[in-house]
Amino acid sequence: MFLFEFLNRISFFSVLTWSFYLIAVLCALILTNYASPLIRKYRKSLIAVGVSSLILGTLSVSSPIFLNKLNPSQSRLTPIDALVTTLWEEPVSNPETSLPDDEVRWTKDLPYHFKYKLQLPEPFKKVLTTEGSELAYLDDMGNLRGYNAYTGLNHWHIPVHATQVLDQLQAQRKFFLLDETVIGQLRISCFDLVNPSLLWQRTIPNSKDGALAYDIDSQSVIVSAGNSGVWSLKEKTGEVLWKRPEVFSRTKVIVSQKHLVVFEPVVATKPGSWYFLDASNGKTLQKIPHVYTDMQAFMPFDSGTAPSTSFMGRVDAENFFYLNHTDLSQIWNFHAPEKIQVTKYVDADRYLLLYDSELELRKLSDNAVLYQKKLSGITPSWLKVSPDRTLLTIPSTDDDGVQGVSFFNLETGEYQATARTSEPILDLLFFGDWMYLYSENYVWAFKK
Repeated sequence: MFLFEFLNRISFFSVLTWSFYLIAVLCALILTNYASPLIRKYRKSLIAVGVSSLILGTLSVSSPIFLNKLNPSQSRLTPIDALVTTLWEEPVSNPETSLPDDEVRWTKDLPYHFKYKLQLPEPFKKVLTTEGSELAYLDDMGNLRGYNAYTGLNHWHIPVHATQVLDQLQAQRKFFLLDETVIGQLRISCFDLVNPSLLWQRTIPNSKDGALAYDIDSQSVIVSAGNSGVWSLKEKTGEVLWKRPEVFSRTKVIVSQKHLVVFEPVVATKPGSWYFLDASNGKTLQKIPHVYTDMQAFMPFDSGTAPSTSFMGRVDAENFFYLNHTDLSQIWNFHAPEKIQVTKYVDADRYLLLYDSELELRKLSDNAVLYQKKLSGITPSWLKVSPDRTLLTIPSTDDDGVQGVSFFNLETGEYQATARTSEPILDLLFFGDWMYLYSENYVWAFKK
């Protein structure tokens, strides 16, 4: 196996050059015998040159292999016996089921009621997802942590040490996390959250940008890997189904009913292109040129799993368009009056735009404005919608600089309440009839 890898890495022209050089040296050595006094005095020099050529030839071939072992240039699937295991642990303290009235008084204007407050074992970094009865989040060390969403008990964590998280995806009862490693590789981790465990991990080299999508027909995870192209990985095992390394894309692939739509931006003098790829083998079905240097593509419900017939493209902070998947014909385009901070789908025909101090609800079909709402005291870093689509939430900051969350009626945009807790609220998660507020060290759970 090593000999095959060794020979496979030697350039044909390198072999040819070194062969001619070595043959020349050997011929010279043969001629330098005692019957040839004119050449004899150069014998030591020729031997030194011959040995040097052999040493340099060996180093020139073995160095790339050695460096490749230190910093692999190929995609690697981590062996099953090398995957980290799930660690179970008791919580720092039992969940509190009663709190002072001033800490939960704000809920009187909402249909949610306090259930428990839980101290987190490690500082909170990012809320991730829920599956079954398990709630998962990322701590500040990059480890995946979880517990029973209904009781706050049965804590576990998987020490994956994710550094810079680029994207996440939930599909087929599994959770996929895309992060960038310290040596400049993309790493895709697949987790089973029903029975908390790491199922597989794969690295993709030479890229710092990426996004994830899921194709339900081929049961595959589609990875946009920037400089390394577009990859299709088998959802169950992480095996490579196909890859298109020549297609540069760092934008989430759009999964259509008949094909994958891949956005390749304009880079320097290279023109941009839309690729229509066959999801089963990655072959190009059609290629359409465009003039966009960047793109953020969104799909209804932000699920990335259900094929759709259209999608919204966000060129920059102010320009949008809505396209048909089949032929990329434009349904409408929109130039916003000011910089848009957040775009959020509500349902199949409505979406939200959040500016610095204004909120808009618009129709997807024709981009008509349903309402506009002036806001104050908000921090427009994210926007979330309740599962029943009655409430929307936006981070806010009061006059004392304390960060909380403001709630608004989705249908009218009217203010409902502001959540204030003993620590600044960093994130919020809706899960069925439940709602969770996260600070650095605590989580508050509420239920309808």
